[in-house]
Amino acid sequence: MNDLDRLCIEHECTKLMTLYCLHLDHPDADGFAGIFTQDALYKPAARPEPVRGRYAIRAWLEAYPRDRLGRHVSTNQVVDVLDEDHARGRSYGVVWREPEPRAGVVSSNVSPRSLVEYFDEFVRTDEGWRISFRYYQLNFMHADEVVRPAPWSPDASDRTKD
Repeated sequence: MNDLDRLCIEHECTKLMTLYCLHLDHPDADGFAGIFTQDALYKPAARPEPVRGRYAIRAWLEAYPRDRLGRHVSTNQVVDVLDEDHARGRSYGVVWREPEPRAGVVSSNVSPRSLVEYFDEFVRTDEGWRISFRYYQLNFMHADEVVRPAPWSPDASDRTKD
C-alpha cells in the first residue's frame, strides 16, 4: 500500500468519526446507522450490552431523547491503517448539553458536560468504509450530571437485519 492509499483510508475513517457526531446532534437515524456495517457492534457507555446490527443502531438513535440539545465535538482523531480493508481508530468526544433548550435562545451553558474516549474498528465494505465496532467510555463528567437510563427497548439489540 502506498502513502496516498493510506492517507485516503485515514481520511475516510476520520470522516466517519465526524459524521457520527453530526448525525447524533442533528438526529438523522438513517445517516447515523449508515456509517456502521450491517453487523456492527456499538457500545454506548450507558448501556450494559452493545447494540448489534445496523437496524438496532438506527432504533437506538430513534429512541434518543429529543428534549435536550447536545453537541459532540470529535477531536484527537487517530486512525491506524492495518491493511487495505481494515483500520483502527481512537478519538475524544467533548460533549455540551443544554437540558432545557428554548427555540431561538442561545444556551449559556458554555462548559462541556463530559469527555468521552472512542475506540473504533473500521472495515472497507461494498458501501465504502464503515464502522464495524465502536465503544466509548466516559473519562470526565460534571458532578451534577446524570447518565440517563437507556430509552431503547431491551429487544432492540437482538435485531441483526435492516
